[in-house]
Formats: sequence, structure tokens, C-alpha cells
Amino acid sequence: MKLNVLLVEDFPHPVEKVWRALTDPDALRVWLMENDFESRVGQRFVLRGREVPPGWRGWIDCELLELEPPNRMLWSWVHDEGDPPTRVEFRLDQIEGGTRLTLSHTGEIDPLIGSRLREGWPGKLADLGAHLADTV
Repeated sequence: MKLNVLLVEDFPHPVEKVWRALTDPDALRVWLMENDFESRVGQRFVLRGREVPPGWRGWIDCELLELEPPNRMLWSWVHDEGDPPTRVEFRLDQIEGGTRLTLSHTGEIDPLIGSRLREGWPGKLADLGAHLADTV
């Protein structure tokens, strides 16, 4: 199945603050998942789920493919062993009054996993917004 998630969210915070929330491991832990992320191209990292639905191993293997601070980051995302990698792109643009985040998650994926990702990303972006509101 072709996965094509495209979400656009505006946050009333400067680009630098949103960028920190996307690239700081402690911030990622709050709004996304447990991780061992490092902000370095070529870095492989793991995202660990807090809740593990039936049929999922509980973690995602990722790699930081491209990094253009503070505006763009691209990850490779392997949901389950043997799956082809999908891609997650975060793009930040300064807008009047804050930052526009464009998130895209694309690639070939199992239909059930694709459905979970389409349903899950909006909640994760809501968690990101809550995290941004709670931090200085």
C-alpha cells in the first residue's frame, strides 16, 4: 500500500523553538516516543513505543538522512524488520505569528500499519503543540 501522510500545523512559537522540539532527544521523548536520537546525518536511532498494539514489535528503526537546521529534517523509518523504509520529513517555515510545520510520511507499507500511522500522526502533532506550550 502507498502511504502518503501530509499534515500542516501552525504553532505560535518561533522556528528555533519548534526545531529544538524536533531535534532534542528529551523533547522527542515527551511528544513522540522514547529514543536514542542524535542530530547528526547518518545517525541510526530507535523510537520505542509506549503502547504496543498486537502485531507490532514495539520499536521503529530510523536513520537521519538529511538535516538543514532549522528548517528541514528527513528520516528513514522502518516499522518492522524486513519492511522497506518509508520517509518522514519535517519542514519548518516562519509565518506571521509563529511557525508552520509540514510533516510528510511517504512510502510503501503494510495497509494496517499505514492506517495506524495516518491515525497516529495528528495526535503526535497535538502532543508536540502541548509540549511547546509547556516549555520556555
